[in-house]
Amino acid sequence: MKTNIVKNVKAGFSLVEMLVVIAVIGIIAAIAVPTIGNITDQANNSKAKRNAQNLASVCASAIAAGADLGTSTTVSGIINQLVDTGLTGSSDSGFDSTVFKVPNLTNSEKMAASQYLSYDAQAKMIVYSPN
Repeated sequence: MKTNIVKNVKAGFSLVEMLVVIAVIGIIAAIAVPTIGNITDQANNSKAKRNAQNLASVCASAIAAGADLGTSTTVSGIINQLVDTGLTGSSDSGFDSTVFKVPNLTNSEKMAASQYLSYDAQAKMIVYSPN
């Protein structure tokens, strides 16, 4: 007669091993999730600063070209004018009918950018301040 020796073969994982793996994955996720959220906030902040710089630059160029802000004396009014209709240069400066405009900004982007801008009444323009 032939005898078969049964070997103690372990197939699969034990419950303890699975719990350890799940705990390690949970710890890694707890570290990674706040970092990912922080990266998103930093990206939105950088985008708002870039939009604010663009708005201030276009406003300064338009003022240098002889454009008139009209009755706009607030940052939000000037931003809306720059985004919606633009500012038109004067013929005295050689920029007759040149429209200075910042297109494609949503209302939330305008609001975010406006926190980095202020209105200089003496120069009649908006000023970018990144702090």
